Amino acid sequence: MRGPWCVTVALLLLAAGACRRSTPQPAAPDAGPAAAGPGGPADAGLQLTVAKLDGFLAYERLLRGESVPSAREVRRLSQAADGGERAVEEAYAGLHRRTERAQAVRVDAGLTAAEVQALEALTAEVALARAGAGGPELEDALRALEAAKDQLPPEQRAGVERTVARLREQQERARSLSEVRARWGDAAVDVVLAREKAVLELWGVQR
Repeated sequence: MRGPWCVTVALLLLAAGACRRSTPQPAAPDAGPAAAGPGGPADAGLQLTVAKLDGFLAYERLLRGESVPSAREVRRLSQAADGGERAVEEAYAGLHRRTERAQAVRVDAGLTAAEVQALEALTAEVALARAGAGGPELEDALRALEAAKDQLPPEQRAGVERTVARLREQQERARSLSEVRARWGDAAVDVVLAREKAVLELWGVQR
């Protein structure tokens, strides 16, 4: 029979389980309604459409391409015959060209700098919430806890029940995106979810 120590181990495993993600669902079709951002300064007057979101994603991918040479790379290049000057200049020229292309994509999409900042915040909040939902491992751990708690003394069982209830509530908030929807509005969040897979990839979240 599993003892109380098993439940303790399971509780410790929940924290790790919450950070594991399952495979993201496919994106919805291209068409999508316009969505107004929430009131207050965070929305930047955002009128979100799938087309604008696609432009934002393309813009961010360009900006997040190859990074500026690191200090170590610069030191290595400086040991070249010409002191690495040409290689460093080429690297920074490439960065400048990529930045110019990204800005052209942003303008073509009709995005202002303020709208880009708003979309960065909105998509990051969606990605963070999805990450908090956990994956199959978290669900399995919660079910194991619910099954094992009946073996505990009443005083310990109550604590486990509270922990499971709290984690279930957190899981549901992440799945429904209730807090993000309250901040940005249902329409804006629904547009982001039309490109959920791409948004999660942008922020490095795997589900």
